Amino acid sequence: MSKESIDSVLDAARKLPLDEQHRLVKQLMKELSQAKLSQQQIQEGLDAVEQTRGSMKGLDRETIIWLAEDEELCGY
Repeated sequence: MSKESIDSVLDAARKLPLDEQHRLVKQLMKELSQAKLSQQQIQEGLDAVEQTRGSMKGLDRETIIWLAEDEELCGY
């Protein structure tokens, strides 16, 4: 799968409501478990999702402005 395809899938997942994101993660973890992952690995993944749920924030306004105006970053 190309990087653009993965990025577009991740962008779509980020736009889902939190409960839908959680359901998606559970579904993916279930499918991964069928790929012979241990139950401990699955639980660690679910725990990580629960611990970070709602805590990740986007960039603040000042940082976005700084990034947009920075000459070294211009064009990236």
